[in-house]
Amino acid sequence: MSDSETVESKSGAEPTDDKGAGNRKRLPLGLDLGTLESCILSKLSKPGSETHHGVFVPTVVGYPEEGILAGILPGNSTMLHGNDALSNQLHLRLVHPLSDGVIQDLEASKSFLGYLRNQVDPERTSEALCVIGIPAVADEEAKGNLEEAAKSAFDGSLLIPEPFLAALGMRDEARLQDSDYKDPVSNSLFIDIGAGTTDFCIIQGYFPKPQDLLSIPFGGNEVDVILDQLVREAYPEVNLPISMIRGFKEEFSYSGELESGARVKVPVEGKPRKIEIGKQVGEACNRLVNEIAESLKQVISSASPQSVFSLLQNIILTGGGSRIRNIDQELQQRLVDDGYENPEVRLSDKDYSPLVSIGALKVAKAAREDQWIR
Repeated sequence: MSDSETVESKSGAEPTDDKGAGNRKRLPLGLDLGTLESCILSKLSKPGSETHHGVFVPTVVGYPEEGILAGILPGNSTMLHGNDALSNQLHLRLVHPLSDGVIQDLEASKSFLGYLRNQVDPERTSEALCVIGIPAVADEEAKGNLEEAAKSAFDGSLLIPEPFLAALGMRDEARLQDSDYKDPVSNSLFIDIGAGTTDFCIIQGYFPKPQDLLSIPFGGNEVDVILDQLVREAYPEVNLPISMIRGFKEEFSYSGELESGARVKVPVEGKPRKIEIGKQVGEACNRLVNEIAESLKQVISSASPQSVFSLLQNIILTGGGSRIRNIDQELQQRLVDDGYENPEVRLSDKDYSPLVSIGALKVAKAAREDQWIR
């Protein structure tokens, strides 16, 4: 199996007829650069099709351990990326280029972005122009680091807030004239619950302004840490890697009233043992919901008086955290309990995983020449 997971083959890359620098064909790209997983997209699906052409790669770079013997790593590689790195992690020092959605290792990020470029343009014969999603309120240092890393991999880049791209990716242009269709980019409040951050964005048909954005450094990774602490408190003899904790969270996550029913097998001194962690999973997820609920009210309070009532009926959850069972109903009920009128919180009606990259590719196809950072 190849290092990257792709829904369509890499040959789906589709250069445009437009000529770029050096008379090369332009290749618009959309990239969701995630803390745990990234998705790069080179071709939009046909209207009405649920198939997309995203290449998904775990956001990780592996460097060989000192003194590694020849023949241990495939091709005696000096660096591995994504699934290749994870499948050889016993022999590697793994580096996660991003933390909380922003670059923490510039050189690893350059290498990883170059690897992503190779997934869609292996011969590098096209002029690759890539729109990249960034956390809602990334500071100038974070933007500068990403621009520098992008220059090493792409011929041009453009950085756009992730929630706006997710909304654009969710938008179904074929249904805009339907009377019952709620356009996600017309007047909506998008909440993108990622691994490193949760981003909030009021979207009203144009690129969001700074006052329309909020980002909190609390996402799925923080839930993993809290769940790990809760499991250790309940079962001091159990010591699990965070990857196993994350797997339990992804399988059993829910919000609301605490419940049992999550019995898992874990090793204790090398022997199998079953423990019940249902309430711990619920408590960890509820802490994320608490953070989101408070920030959501803050964002709603900043909305204009003429838009706030319709905005309340178009709150959309996306990102990996939106898979937490009952999170939409829990957030909606909290708004009701706090006195908000007829709020409607819903999940994206499309697979959340490629939404940011789909929106990014839509922007890349429409961007003007003077907008690209080169």
